[in-house]
Amino acid sequence: MPRALEALKSQKSISFLHPSGRVFLNPRTGAPWTGDQTIRKTLWTHGLKRAGVRYRRPYQTRHTYASMMVSAGEPLAWVSKQMGHASVVTTARIYASWIPATNSQTGMLADARYGMAGY
Repeated sequence: MPRALEALKSQKSISFLHPSGRVFLNPRTGAPWTGDQTIRKTLWTHGLKRAGVRYRRPYQTRHTYASMMVSAGEPLAWVSKQMGHASVVTTARIYASWIPATNSQTGMLADARYGMAGY
């Protein structure tokens, strides 16, 4: 995704040559994070409060991401690969309720590709 790629490129200038090989570093110390507890206590909880969002575990952002991608109409197979699921069936089972029920473009791609408009 373009924005994620840009964020990682920006981060590269900060941490690419760090001896630890880690991508994300503690901004206060410049050292690698020492575990998820440290991240939650020093960054995550404060960020959620500032954003006015009730507490949630960082792991929940994974589900937020997937449901947003499915809701936006991204291909389920692509979302499945992004999530690292072994099968698209797993992704469909978990996120089926987020698949848009109606879309004004439904069927239009096939129509455009296979020229079904003349039938």
